[in-house]
Amino acid sequence: MINSSKRKILVLDDDKIQHLLFRKKVMLLKYEIDCVFFEEATSALSYIETSPPDIVFSDINLHKLDGWQFLEMLKNLSYQGKFYLLSGSIHPDDRKRAKKDPSVSGFFEKPIQESDLINILS
Repeated sequence: MINSSKRKILVLDDDKIQHLLFRKKVMLLKYEIDCVFFEEATSALSYIETSPPDIVFSDINLHKLDGWQFLEMLKNLSYQGKFYLLSGSIHPDDRKRAKKDPSVSGFFEKPIQESDLINILS
């Protein structure tokens, strides 16, 4: 066990394979974490309103709302945790935009690497 305080992570991605990959990586790290997974932004926002997670990971390319729109709605909820963007196709403009936005704690290519998760969770 690396850290004894249990944290809650919310993962928003419309690809269930990414949910599985993320879950397996977290389990291998043996952190005390509760992970919740959503495929669409409005359900994730409803959950966050009642049970805010410590960390949110969001894909940029989602169906109805994209990751940027989701982030704006999250800001309206006064979310205080960390927010990370994930993308399967890295567009330089998205990376630049993420660096300029103080609400974005980081930007990672999917699937997120174990070393990146360790840095985030340490």
